[in-house]
Amino acid sequence: MDLRVLEYFLTVADEGNISHAAQLLHVSQPTISRQLIDLEEEIGKKLFVRTNKKVILTQDGILFRQSAKDIMSLYAKARTDRTEQGELAGDLYIMTGEIESFELVAERIREFHELHPKVLFHIHSGNAEEICAAIDKGTVDIGYIVQSVDTMKYEVFNPGVAESWGVLVRNSHRLASKEFITVEDLRGETLIVPENARLRNDIREWTGSKGHIGAAYTLLRNVMILTVISDWVTICLETEKYVTDRLVFIPFSPKRTSSASLIWRQAAVYRPVMREFLSFLEIQNMNSK
Repeated sequence: MDLRVLEYFLTVADEGNISHAAQLLHVSQPTISRQLIDLEEEIGKKLFVRTNKKVILTQDGILFRQSAKDIMSLYAKARTDRTEQGELAGDLYIMTGEIESFELVAERIREFHELHPKVLFHIHSGNAEEICAAIDKGTVDIGYIVQSVDTMKYEVFNPGVAESWGVLVRNSHRLASKEFITVEDLRGETLIVPENARLRNDIREWTGSKGHIGAAYTLLRNVMILTVISDWVTICLETEKYVTDRLVFIPFSPKRTSSASLIWRQAAVYRPVMREFLSFLEIQNMNSK
């Protein structure tokens, strides 16, 4: 198997049609068909169901598609890391949760890019579990998370930032006028909580099961509509961007906080772009303004 075959496979999977894929790749249709058959024989799995007009991924094909994307992403990262006439160049992949203090990371990204304009940053969103999985696969270089997962196997940089917890409710909710939220305020409420298992267990301990959990979310923006149209209470980290004319954020009392950290894979040697960015964070002290 070579990377060219993976490119054929991914293009056919995206297009759902071998003829269309052949046109995009400037390769003959029989060549692609033969390569796909050889690929299925090599891995011992049927990847496509073929009909007269299109091809459809099997379950094995769907799983293989993600692996193929990961391989191509790793290859792209390795290929783009270079030094051009003494100037650092390449790609750096960062994945972050919905964390207000990402502003600190963003500021360091801006400063680093001013020094190395040929470095391209790719910023992705996800929850802590998704970020760790992406780092483990090598498709993401650095994650920025609230420490709600086991970080023992990663390098961790904690800038000393505490993220505050509270609730998000619609502006007509009975709790909307309160300055602070206590555990007793949640009695009888239907709650929307983070999907992350550790956070959910922590929230159960905080609240003493005063409220009923009606939904769980991975990214907060996905449940904003539910929060607006219902009387449900969303437990989340404080973030100004979600406070609108229809939503109100109220912090907990007593105050509840979680620390935010940068994490990355432990390795003896890092790619040049990664190594330089990590050194830059250490020198600049990420929490300094």
